[in-house]
Amino acid sequence: MKIKILLLTILFSAFNAIYADDHIEISGMEAIQCNFEEGKDMDDVMKVIGEWNDYGDDNFGVPYSAWILTPIFRSNADFGNDFIFLGFSNSLANVGRAQDDFQRGAAKIGEKWEKATNCDSQSMNINVEVRAPQNQWAEGGVHYTSVQSCSLKEGSSNSDFKANDAIWNEYLDAGGFKGGVWRWWPETGSSIDTDYDYLLAASFSTVEEYGAARDGRLQAMMSGTRPEEIHDCNTPRLYKSTNIRLNLPSEG
Repeated sequence: MKIKILLLTILFSAFNAIYADDHIEISGMEAIQCNFEEGKDMDDVMKVIGEWNDYGDDNFGVPYSAWILTPIFRSNADFGNDFIFLGFSNSLANVGRAQDDFQRGAAKIGEKWEKATNCDSQSMNINVEVRAPQNQWAEGGVHYTSVQSCSLKEGSSNSDFKANDAIWNEYLDAGGFKGGVWRWWPETGSSIDTDYDYLLAASFSTVEEYGAARDGRLQAMMSGTRPEEIHDCNTPRLYKSTNIRLNLPSEG
């Protein structure tokens, strides 16, 4: 297994030092990869999620938002899950707090979830917002998320992110891109065979917008105007991303 760049406690400190004056959002994320139990489908899953959401309204002591990702373009040979549950709070501690709050009184909801799903992994992750989306999140809203597995190139390190992100955000601004970009760093529960440093995620309003971005990527590569990348990434996957809970931390 590839040796990680830093221990995760040091990683948080490094991010805070690098982005101290730039208001970059660093938060916690949990990811649950699931298949449907035999005879079940997304309607059954959403019924359970409705009960979970009602429970959260009354019992979650921290802000917690969540999305369901369902595949559009991907290879089943590489990524075979029916859907992915992504939950976010403003720290890993609060991701854990939401889990504690659920465990304290939602056993029946948990039983219903297990009857509808067969989930083969659950992990904590560090979520670093590289580029904030210009469109506001909407409860129940739908957008599209591309995900790539990436590793820093030889000779690059965490200290290169700030300058490279600034170059890329300027490039994306010039191209009219209004979506967000995030790096998801694997943490507790991630596979010990993980062979990448982080996942790179980007959001799009439509599949057409995503396709146009890939067209623009090719054109920029051919013309030599695409900025240098400090990482190598594999082929992207595209998911439909549906908001199932929106409870964002208050500002200030």
